[in-house]
Amino acid sequence: MIAGLGYVVIAAQDVAAWDKFGTQILGLQKADISGDALYLKMDDAPFRYMIEQAAGEPGPDVLAATGWDAGDDDNLNALIEKLEAAGATVTEGAADEAAARCVTRFVKSADPAGNGLELYVGRTDTGDAFVSPIGVSGFVTEPMGMGHAVIPAPNDQECADFYQDVLGFGMSDDLRLPPPAEGAPDMRIVFFHADNPRHHSLALGNFPTPTKCIHLMMEVNTLDEVGAGLDRVTQAGLPLMASLGRHENDKMVSFYVVGPGGIAIEYGYDGLQVDDWAGFAPTVSTSGDIWGHEYATPEM
Repeated sequence: MIAGLGYVVIAAQDVAAWDKFGTQILGLQKADISGDALYLKMDDAPFRYMIEQAAGEPGPDVLAATGWDAGDDDNLNALIEKLEAAGATVTEGAADEAAARCVTRFVKSADPAGNGLELYVGRTDTGDAFVSPIGVSGFVTEPMGMGHAVIPAPNDQECADFYQDVLGFGMSDDLRLPPPAEGAPDMRIVFFHADNPRHHSLALGNFPTPTKCIHLMMEVNTLDEVGAGLDRVTQAGLPLMASLGRHENDKMVSFYVVGPGGIAIEYGYDGLQVDDWAGFAPTVSTSGDIWGHEYATPEM
C-alpha cells in the first residue's frame, strides 16, 4: 500500500510567481537544491513542491504528477507488477530525474484519466530543518505525507477501481452532490486514504479541469495560522475558490486560494485522523460542508 503523498510536480507558466506565492503567502521555505526547478519545502523532507517551467504554448499551470511514497523496493516492485498487469505503462525514472526528486528510485505512470503519477523509494534528506520565511510554525505532515491532492477523473468509477485495486488505496468517503448546472450530471468526489491516519490523501472528482488539479491541501498547526493565512491572501488581493468553512467528511477548517496559473490550494487545520482503518466503515456523504465554504470557479 502507498504510505502517503510525498511530493507534487507542477508545470508552471511563471515560476517566479510561485516562489513569491509559496514563500510569502503559504509560508513554505525555498529549498536549496541544485537544478532548474523551484523547490518548496514544508518540513524536514527535502521538498514537497517541485515547480518546473512549463513548455509549449501558454496556458494554465498543470499538475504534472503526484509523487507517492511506496515505502521500499519490494513494495515498489509489487506495485509495478500490478500496474503492468492492469495495462498501465510504467517507465523507470532516469538517474538524473531521481536525483532531481531527491529519491534513490522512482517510476512514472498514469491513471486511467491520464493524471500523471510517480511512485518512489529512498527519499534523501537535505539535512535542513524547516524554517518558514514568514513565521508559520509548521505543517502537519509526517507520518501522513504532505497533505492531499484532489484530481479530475471524468471516468470516476474506472479511476476509483484503479486506485483501490491496483495501488491499494482505501475508500474513505463517496460524496454525491446535486449537479452544478442544469443538464449537468451529479457531482461525485471519491476520497481515498493511504497507509496513514489522514482521512484522505487522494480524491477524484468526476469533472475535468484544465490544470489537471482540483486542489492541493496543506494543513497548518493552529486555527490562528489559517486565519493569518487568509489575512495574507486578502491583503495580496488573491482570489478565493472557497471562503472559510468546515468540511463534513474530514472536519477540516479551511479556505481555498487560487495560486499562480489557476491551481487552488486548500489551507486548513484540524483534519480528521483515523487510527484504525480496519474498524472504519467508508461513508457516503450528500453534503460537502458543515458550514461556510462558499465556492467560486477560479478565473484561468
